[in-house]
Amino acid sequence: MTVFDTGARQARALALFFSRRLSRGLYGPAAPARASLCAVVLGTLACLGAPAVAHADCDPGHRDLTNRLLTYSGQLGERNPLRMVLRPSSSGKLEGRYANASSQGDTFLTGKLEGKTRLSLTEFDAGGMPRATFEGEFAAPDDINRQAGQSQQCEVLSGQWKDLRNGRTVPFELAMSSIQSGKLGHLYNIAGVTDDEAVNRAAGMFRRGVLDDRRDVVAQSIRYPLRVSLRGKTLILRNPKTLLARYNEIFTDSFVKTIGTSVPRLMFARADGVMLGDGAVWFDADGRVIALNR
Repeated sequence: MTVFDTGARQARALALFFSRRLSRGLYGPAAPARASLCAVVLGTLACLGAPAVAHADCDPGHRDLTNRLLTYSGQLGERNPLRMVLRPSSSGKLEGRYANASSQGDTFLTGKLEGKTRLSLTEFDAGGMPRATFEGEFAAPDDINRQAGQSQQCEVLSGQWKDLRNGRTVPFELAMSSIQSGKLGHLYNIAGVTDDEAVNRAAGMFRRGVLDDRRDVVAQSIRYPLRVSLRGKTLILRNPKTLLARYNEIFTDSFVKTIGTSVPRLMFARADGVMLGDGAVWFDADGRVIALNR
C-alpha cells in the first residue's frame, strides 16, 4: 500500500474568527492509494479586521445531512483535542458521541439544533444522568459563505462546554472533517471491522507507544511489509528489525507531535482502513498499522 502525505487539517479559533486548512474534501479524507492527493483548501477566516462572522444556516433537512454521520475535530480548551460525531434527523434532533485523546470510552450526547444556527447538546454519566452541556453556534467557514450569510453544511462550530456539577465552562472550537453514512455504534464497518473497540484499543496502544518511545510496542503494532516515504524515496519495512533501524528517521519530533494530538477513537473509516487524526496513521480491520503518512 503506497503511503502519501495527507497534509494537516486543523480548526483554530480566536473569538469567532477561524482559520482552516483542510487537505481533504468535505465528504471524507483520501485513503492510502496509488495516486497523489489532490488537496482541497476550503478557505481562511482569520483576519481580525474582518467583519463579524455570519451565522451559518445549518439545515438538518438537507439531503446530504439527514441521518448521516457528521464528524468534527477540534479543541476543548487550549490543549485538549476533541472528536465528535453527530447524527441529525430532519427535525433537528441530534444524537452523538465525543471523545478526547485520553478517553477510555465515548461519551454519549443528545440534543437539538435551534433555528438552524445554534446547537445544544447534553452529555450523560455512566448512570444516565446529565453531566455537562455543549452550547454552540455555527459560523460560515470562509469568506464566500460569510458574504452569503449561510452554509448548509454546518461546517464550523464554536461555543462553551459547561460542567453541570460545578458550573465550570470551557470554550470549544470544532470544524467538520467528514460526512459519511453508517451506524453511530459501528463506525468502522465499512473497513471490515467487526469490533470497533478492538481497533480503538489498538490505535490507543500504538499512539501511547509512540509518545512513550516504546519502540517495541510500535514495531509490533505494524503489519509488514510496510512502505514509508523518506526524503522522496520509498522505503520498504519488511519486519520489526528494519523499522527499528530507521525509527528515528520515521518518527521525527513533528510526526510524534502529530500523532500525539490525534484522538484514537471515533476515527474516520473507509474500505481502505481506519484513519487516525488527519491521515497520519491508517489501521486495518485487525487494528494493525498499514500506513504511516509523514
